[in-house]
Amino acid sequence: MEGSVLDDEVSWYEDEWDWEGPDEPAITYREAITQLQGLIHTQKRTDVRIDWETGARGPQGDARIVFTDGGAERKLRFGSSSQLNDFTRIITSAVLLEDHHALWYLDRQLITARLIGDYDQLHTAVLRTLAPKLRNPTFIRDSPLGRDVDGILGSYGAFNAVEHTALPRPGSRTICVRSASQDLRMLYGPRSQAIPSIAIELAGFAAADTGAARQVLLDYGTSYLFELAKGTGISLRLWRSEYRLGSRKPLPLSGRTKFPQLRYDAEPAELYAAGNSADRDPIEQYLKYYQVLEFYMPKAADLVAKNEGAAKVGKAHSPLRPPPDNELRFEPNRLDAVISLALTPAQVASLLSDNDLFGSLSNPRVVKDVQALTALAGYPDPSTDYLLQISQRVYGIRTRIVHMKEGGSSQSPNLLTPYGREARDLAADLRLIRFLAEHAMRHWARPIS
Repeated sequence: MEGSVLDDEVSWYEDEWDWEGPDEPAITYREAITQLQGLIHTQKRTDVRIDWETGARGPQGDARIVFTDGGAERKLRFGSSSQLNDFTRIITSAVLLEDHHALWYLDRQLITARLIGDYDQLHTAVLRTLAPKLRNPTFIRDSPLGRDVDGILGSYGAFNAVEHTALPRPGSRTICVRSASQDLRMLYGPRSQAIPSIAIELAGFAAADTGAARQVLLDYGTSYLFELAKGTGISLRLWRSEYRLGSRKPLPLSGRTKFPQLRYDAEPAELYAAGNSADRDPIEQYLKYYQVLEFYMPKAADLVAKNEGAAKVGKAHSPLRPPPDNELRFEPNRLDAVISLALTPAQVASLLSDNDLFGSLSNPRVVKDVQALTALAGYPDPSTDYLLQISQRVYGIRTRIVHMKEGGSSQSPNLLTPYGREARDLAADLRLIRFLAEHAMRHWARPIS
């Protein structure tokens, strides 16, 4: 009997309630855009607009949601009405800090920003907190511990730092690292959840406007990431959206490997290999190639002094630059000696015939406060001694890299930082100095007997 009663109850339940129900009419693309336009107006969002080409891509048109932050813009294509809820959430709650790929939620006193850097280090460090007794822990995403790491980063975050105040109070300011939110992914990518994206989250920080929120992110975010690096070894940093101005071509590779005929010096060969390492930032690569040239300075200076008939190297002079201060006891003049011996003007002319390369090397805005190559109507000037200008540029960049004292140097007040715009704009100069390093090694190589 009990079974029959249960059957009656289930039957009654299904008769009275249609759980699936009829499908609600889907909102149209045009209706979704109209709703967002009204929302922007009611929220008084002067930093958001919709560019809508009603005649493009068929009858629905083609819309772009444009977020502005000062002179920067973030344009997102509105692909379908299914995106309405996501854009509604962002427009009603978040303000973009575009130059750092960050969002500021005023009402929640929350700032979150994408981080770039070594995600593998982060995952391994979180794994180490879960299993401190594991030797050489390896993060494997599709494993029990790997899923635990993803769960921690996706929920309450890792390496939480809480502000300690004299009087305990609710809502203390906190900072942590965690998986990037859906809003960050939608605005800045990657969209796929399968691709990791890490963010810093600053909670409980009051700010009066976007300028103050940006300063909070820079001050507290930078300091927190330094403390994180110091305590855990994790290398993460805030996004910097300064646009590159110069060449984006990678270092040229022939793809061929010849049978060895020359014996190259082992030490510069090791430095050259280190310069090729993709794990190094552009500044590190540059210095490694420069060290190849530096290795040959004593040999080059001795040879130039011998050719001049000078009794001592210090009494000899640069083969490229006129006096004063052109004695070979100075490093810039020894670099002149290396370049003058390793390259011919014809080889330099062939290199600079690459318009993309020459355009960057002759543009004084790409790398500031160093020698820009002289151009004639945008092209190399046949009457210019480019060997000297190249030597001056190479040494100028080297000096800007190694002299990182506050306030800069007498040659430049600007610091060439590892992840700044100028460092990311070193592509052309890396091609140049790699070319010089290869020719220097070849010049002093000897046949293998």
